[in-house]
This record gives sequence, structure tokens and C-alpha cells, in this order.
Amino acid sequence: MKKYWLSISLIVILSIVLSSCNLPGNPTPTSQVDALNTAAAQTIQAQQTFIAQTNEAKSQITPTVTLSPSSGSDQSSTATPSPTQTAQAECLQASFVSETIPDGKNYTPGQAFTKTWTLKNSGSCNWDGDFDVVFVSGDAMNAPASLQLTSGTIEPGQSVTISMDLKAPFSAGTHRGEFKLRSGSGVLFGIGAKDGPFWVEIDVEGTLYDFVAHYCDSGVTWKTASGTLPCPGTSGDSNGWVRKANAPTLENGATENEPGLVTNPEMVNDGYIKGTFPPISISGGVYFRAIIGCNSTENCDVKFKLNTKVEGESEKTLATWHEVQDGTYNKVSVDLSSLSGKEVQFILLVEANGSPSNDEGLWVAPRIEP
Repeated sequence: MKKYWLSISLIVILSIVLSSCNLPGNPTPTSQVDALNTAAAQTIQAQQTFIAQTNEAKSQITPTVTLSPSSGSDQSSTATPSPTQTAQAECLQASFVSETIPDGKNYTPGQAFTKTWTLKNSGSCNWDGDFDVVFVSGDAMNAPASLQLTSGTIEPGQSVTISMDLKAPFSAGTHRGEFKLRSGSGVLFGIGAKDGPFWVEIDVEGTLYDFVAHYCDSGVTWKTASGTLPCPGTSGDSNGWVRKANAPTLENGATENEPGLVTNPEMVNDGYIKGTFPPISISGGVYFRAIIGCNSTENCDVKFKLNTKVEGESEKTLATWHEVQDGTYNKVSVDLSSLSGKEVQFILLVEANGSPSNDEGLWVAPRIEP
């Protein structure tokens, strides 16, 4: 019974204590769950604030470059970055220095010339005897497909001079041939970072060969039976003479706008004068053309002849024209197809018929053209 009443007493006391906790004016206790949620929220807010502050601080820090040792070890060092960095030069690279024969220079068809370029090795590799100059596009102008660049060694920073023997095409107009360099391993490269070509560019006159323009050139000879004549000659020279007429007068009194050659044979009976020109390469479909007659009002009686000579053959006459002072002139045209593919010397010949008195023969614009 004592245990019973003891239990009843404990229950009553506990009930009184619990009832007192709910009396008016006492605060309601916070549950443990609410307390945990509040603590967690405060922790998250603190972490976000810390992260934001850290990111802001990082944005104000100048970055540093960390270089890994070439040995591949775990060690590292911090280096201060330089303002600029220089990239290693390309191995195969050239730059233009100078050239002969500027773009647009005039040449007659088939005329030979030599073009020279100076290039600098602006790369980081040597150029040696295995390097070539190669034609890549345009008109080759008789250039070889490839030409050895040097027999020695061109080190970075050094220059090399390239000379090439070329020949103007026979067709009139502007012609351009482009070239590059080729390494021993077959790599093509040119000028500058874009590997551009270097080139030759010329203009070819419409006339394949102009005899007036070259009548006193080296290699041209004017002769009579008395020997080789000076060029230009002197009017009245008894040995014969040749002179250029910039605006020649025809037998009918008309003035020509193209230049001509006035030729006077040696002043003897049946005298002659002939001009021999250097060999010219002849292609198919070309002609010798000129206007011939007595010079102005001169009372001439002469024969004009167009002669040719091919190496290994005797001199031949292609055409003959007899001219006297009759107030008219003669336009001549001779087909040269039979000489196609040959190197031909052309000879302009004037022969007196009997007395040489006043035998001034006029060749107006003698030329070879399509």
C-alpha cells in the first residue's frame, strides 16, 4: 500500500509541475527542430557572405603565371608576366630587298633580258644548296622550272641575289611570271608571313620586232661595198648612209606618223646598202610589213629586197620590189610562215639601178607582226 500511495503522490506532483508551465505570462518554449533550422539558415548565410567577399577580393588580385619545370617534376615557380611576348620566327620565310627591271617595262616580242631579285632570309633556318627557285604561275618567259638558289649557305638575316635569263613572249600585252623558293624537303615558301610570290612583270609591244627602233643597236651592221658604215650616217656620204626619219614624207607629199629609215646606196653605178639585224625567233602566223618608196621628192630608181639568213644556210631573198619616183608608194606584206620555229637574221637591202643619183629609198615602219 505504501508503494501505491507513493506512486499516486508522484503523479499528482508531476501534474502540478506540468500545469504550471502553461500558466499565462510564461513564454512558449522553442522546439528543438525550429532551433536546428534557424542555426542551419544562419550558417548558410554566413557561408554565402564569405564566398562573395572572397570572389570580390580575388577580382582585385593581379594573376601570376606558374611555369612547370621542363623536367616534369611537381615543383613550380611563380613568374612575373612580361608585357609582350616574341613568337619564335618561322623556319622558312623570306623578305623582299630589291630588284632590277621595274614592273611594266616595255620589251619587243622575243627580246631577251635578265631579271635580278635580292631576298633576305627572315626565317630561323639556313638556306643551303638543296634550296631552289621554282616557277609557280603565269608566263614563264623562258625561265627554267627550277634553279638552284645557292651553292653555299644563307643564314638567317643574310641575303641572296637571284638572276634569271628570260625572254619576252611574242604576244602583245602585259605578262607576269611568279616564283617561290623550295626547301630541300620540298616545302614551298615565299615572301612574308603569307608566303607571297616574287615576280617579273613586263609589257610586250604589239609589234614583234621594230627595225627602226633597233636600227643602230649593237649587233646591227650597215654595209656597202666600201665597208661598214657608221650608224646613224651622214646625208651625202659617198660611201652610202642610213638615217632615221621621225615623220617621213611619202612620194605623194603625205607625211607619215610612223618613223622610217632613209637608206642611200654607195654612190657608184649599181651600188647598194644593206642592214643586217641579229637573229629573231619566228613563230607561226607572223608577217614582215612596211611602206616603201622614194624618199619624198627624190628621183630614185632602186630595188628594195627583203633577205634572210638562217644559221647553216646561205642568204636568201624572200621578196623584191622595184620603186621609182611616180608619186605613189607601196604597202608590202610578206608571210614568214616558212621560217616558223627558226632563228632568222633579216637583211634590208636597197640596190641602185645604174646611176646612184638621188637614190634615197624609204622604209616606213618596217616591222614583224601578226
